[in-house]
Amino acid sequence: MFAVSRTLATRKAYASARAIAFFLTVTAGGLAADLLTKHYVFHSLLTDPQAAQRLQHARTANQHADIRDLLSVCSRDVCPGVRFTLSTNPGIVFGLRVHRLAVNIATVGAMVLVLAMFGSSDRRSAFTHLAMAFIMGGAMGNLYDRLLAEVRLPLAGVEPIRHQVRDFIDLGQLHYPYIFNVADALLVIGVAILVLHWVLPPRRAATQSSRGNAGNRAAD
Repeated sequence: MFAVSRTLATRKAYASARAIAFFLTVTAGGLAADLLTKHYVFHSLLTDPQAAQRLQHARTANQHADIRDLLSVCSRDVCPGVRFTLSTNPGIVFGLRVHRLAVNIATVGAMVLVLAMFGSSDRRSAFTHLAMAFIMGGAMGNLYDRLLAEVRLPLAGVEPIRHQVRDFIDLGQLHYPYIFNVADALLVIGVAILVLHWVLPPRRAATQSSRGNAGNRAAD
């Protein structure tokens, strides 16, 4: 019995150096892609010579607006249907407002859960590990913003925007109303992969079972 237990333990991802290395590499790559793109887009658009003029004009036209609502004037076309438009989100997905501390605690809890799921998964489930690494990298990227991000605007007397998630991918021309970032994309893709992984195997098993039953009835 102990030999069987040890054999089962060695099949888990936490006992596989290759699985751990793959998970950490993808997580680090996703985190780096998120933070580097945020830094590049915000820095390039806010240091544009016309950024200060556009922001000042928008501020003058709407003096009662929250400064974060004026960021959308900093925008640039990337390719047909895609723009970079600056935005910051003090809440969670789809702009829902939730207390920052609660969001941070929930995010850390989700990261711990993902680590536990990874450790207990089969070491050969590379597709599942990819999804979990996407989720981990995305969660870490947005958590970094909520803890440490600071957006300095080229306007005199305006305090930096702190502890808000930086968004910039704008698909409004494709009729998608929300601005998002790489971390958000990683989270959505990771969850989608996990859902497909959990849904498709039972369907395949049910199909194979029904075929087997049909074959048995035919033989009878």
